[in-house]
Amino acid sequence: MAVIRAAAAGTIGQGVDAYAAAMDGATMPAVRWHARGDVRVEQVPAAPAPGAGEVRVRVAFCGICGSDVHEYLHGPFTIPTRPHPTTGAMAPIVLGHEVSGWVDTVGSGVSGLAVGDVVALNALLPCGRCPQCAAGAPHLCLQLGHIGMSADGGLAEALTVPAAMVVAAPPGMAPQLAALGEPFAVALHALRLAGSPVGRRCTVVGSGTIGLCVALLLVDAGNEVTVLDVAEERLAHAASLGLDARPVDEGVRGGASVVLECSGAAPAVSAAVGLAEPGGTVVLLGLPERPVELDVTDVVLREVHVVGSMSHLADADLAPALAFLARNAELAAKVVTAVVPLDAAVSGGLEALVGSDRARHAKILVAVGA
Repeated sequence: MAVIRAAAAGTIGQGVDAYAAAMDGATMPAVRWHARGDVRVEQVPAAPAPGAGEVRVRVAFCGICGSDVHEYLHGPFTIPTRPHPTTGAMAPIVLGHEVSGWVDTVGSGVSGLAVGDVVALNALLPCGRCPQCAAGAPHLCLQLGHIGMSADGGLAEALTVPAAMVVAAPPGMAPQLAALGEPFAVALHALRLAGSPVGRRCTVVGSGTIGLCVALLLVDAGNEVTVLDVAEERLAHAASLGLDARPVDEGVRGGASVVLECSGAAPAVSAAVGLAEPGGTVVLLGLPERPVELDVTDVVLREVHVVGSMSHLADADLAPALAFLARNAELAAKVVTAVVPLDAAVSGGLEALVGSDRARHAKILVAVGA
């Protein structure tokens, strides 16, 4: 597996040959994690020309994820401090895994992608050898790598990645919208684990980015959906998207067939189980900062099905997520609450998501090559 590196990128109109020449020995800014609380905008080497089976992508937009915030505040969790067994990379690492951009150069043996295509990245770098990979579950790889965590990611102007990671956006899709493909794919994967509910009573706990994505997908599938949160700003944002948004203490009378916990708040796991009807399903997407308590007796006596949801798959989740975005572009775009330039990714991105007004934000996108 090739080590992925951040790279310089030209403008959209720049010719491929000129762009490649400009990258020869070049360095350009990127956002790198060095240690807990230490994320810097600094110069990094240009991405290499793609080898066989690889594609170089000029980054258009990259979203800042809750996992980036966790690494910034409390890491390292996933970021390796010694060489990762699959990628060989270690800190400092270029952050960013919610990536959209344009195909710049296609390596030999790659089909289905052409220079200039708008694409989104699947982000996962599985080992390809373990039983999970062999069973078609690379997101559960025993030595899973991940751009923006265990290999350099998309908060830089370009990167070279395996072609299997690159998913073409529907024709005409704007790169800014394609950057939402990854969080919507995470949400879609969780709904598949919940049995792809249709016409059910559903509750979403947490109205951050993932909670909003989950709720919009559920509504689109014809479900009755309630979104719960503790922050008035987040509830107001959810309501502006046409969602039934309520304070957590209102709950859902009679319980829900499907409950999706998207907040990661420590008390939310038990609360989510309590919101499910007997025989209901609870899907856990949020990542608490510390171990949480769960009343297993309640799970057993009411036969509540509790399942975790980890990331997504390219064909099963990311491609359908992009199709959903194409059908619902105007509504889905409202998930974005701010767009900042690369040089403000820390001050206007990470810091905004941990600051006193963090509740007014859902998705912050970094405009890299837009």
